[in-house]
Amino acid sequence: MKIVKTIFFAGAILLSVASCDNLEDLNQDEKAYTTVLPGALMTSAQVNYAFFLTNASVNNNNFRGYAQYWTATTYTDEVNYNQERRNLGNSHAVLIYRDVLQDLVNARQQIKEKEVLGAVDIAVKKNNIAILEVQIIMAYQTLVDLFGNVAYSEALDIKAHPYPKYDDAKTIYLDLAARLDLAIANMDVTKDSFGNADLIYKGNVGKWKILANSVKLKLGLHLADVDPAKAKSMVESAYSSGIMTNESQTALFQYFSSLVDMNPLYDTLVNESQTVPTAFFVNELNAKADPRRDIFFNPNSKKQGNYKGAPYAKQVSYSDFSNVGTRLKEKTNPGVLFDYTETCFLLADAANRGFNVGGTAEEYYKKGILASMHFWGVADTEAQTYLNRADVDFATATGTAKEKIAYQLWIAYYNRGFEAWTEYRRLDFPVLQAPSTAVDAAQGKVPVRNIYSIFDKTLNKENYEAAANAIGGDLMTTKIFWDKF
Repeated sequence: MKIVKTIFFAGAILLSVASCDNLEDLNQDEKAYTTVLPGALMTSAQVNYAFFLTNASVNNNNFRGYAQYWTATTYTDEVNYNQERRNLGNSHAVLIYRDVLQDLVNARQQIKEKEVLGAVDIAVKKNNIAILEVQIIMAYQTLVDLFGNVAYSEALDIKAHPYPKYDDAKTIYLDLAARLDLAIANMDVTKDSFGNADLIYKGNVGKWKILANSVKLKLGLHLADVDPAKAKSMVESAYSSGIMTNESQTALFQYFSSLVDMNPLYDTLVNESQTVPTAFFVNELNAKADPRRDIFFNPNSKKQGNYKGAPYAKQVSYSDFSNVGTRLKEKTNPGVLFDYTETCFLLADAANRGFNVGGTAEEYYKKGILASMHFWGVADTEAQTYLNRADVDFATATGTAKEKIAYQLWIAYYNRGFEAWTEYRRLDFPVLQAPSTAVDAAQGKVPVRNIYSIFDKTLNKENYEAAANAIGGDLMTTKIFWDKF
């Protein structure tokens, strides 16, 4: 009986194969998706953008070193500004173009091409496109802030533009501003969007609109030293349209305890054990008895009753110095894309420039410090004691108003290396010294730019050379267009 059944089923299979007009049809799973859904593409892009901002791998993110929060005790090439050793330009470009922008652009194209009927579905479609646009704009701003002139108008279309030109950085910024205005205008906070596919706000369109305006605030301030009129218009428009006003609106990326979903800092801070805070940063906080020290640094690593930072970019013994705080070593510690704290300090900068943002520089300065304290879990009484110090109070602290704002923003940006490095370049404070051991290409200066990928020089040579000439040289010391002073 078994033999009969086998022959029957074998014969049935042969007959079915023989009757097929196209044998390839047998390999098609008619129940499977043939393209990745837009929501999944956006999810992937969010994971990768959060990784870019959060990780501290020497292969991907040395910005906490450039901002001189952290240094390495053993392998010091990266904190000595050796960008070529690991081809950091390529790491950044591949991650943002391929793993972030390509997914976001593909998701947007799929949504645009899908026909929808009815007012509600049309509104949801517009919301989804606008939310993707905000993230595309943030990614392109990151690229400009890294390199200066970058591929933009001809980017991500390899068939039409296999060798894309590099667009002027300021021109890109102005186009991003126009695109942002359109995205904000197209958001309907009464309608839905991506739902749980959105790992940042779970599809809350109202929060995305607030984030978009906050991004516009930052874009505008980056133009303040090179195009004051445009900056003023953008900043005041963002403020009146609605920016972040409390911590619940902060754009966080939540990590989890599983190996594939944990905060990428865990590997750097727990498994590698060569990252320690710098003497410069630790001494600044010690001098003001900053209550964030017990969170920024590990209380168990106090040396002789106080925290001790390591000399920057020097090979030293890890055990001789304090190490990074336990909260930052937690697998579930969230990454930050944009927060209320930085919004307050950006508003302080705007008010100090005379822009109409509903408050004074001093008021927003205080709000920024308190917001940072609250984010890190410092008690209100300790935060107020800190604010009352003569060397912290806005009226009595040393330096110009701009320097006071920049200094406290630098502290508040702790663990957000790329943003800290960017605002250090823009606001020119605090004064950071390059180590004497820095690579010659740094010319004794803290880098103000990331050099292009080594592959740009060979694979897109003509456009690379045009871009390098246009910005004043493919150097770490070549300033981004908004870095005027």
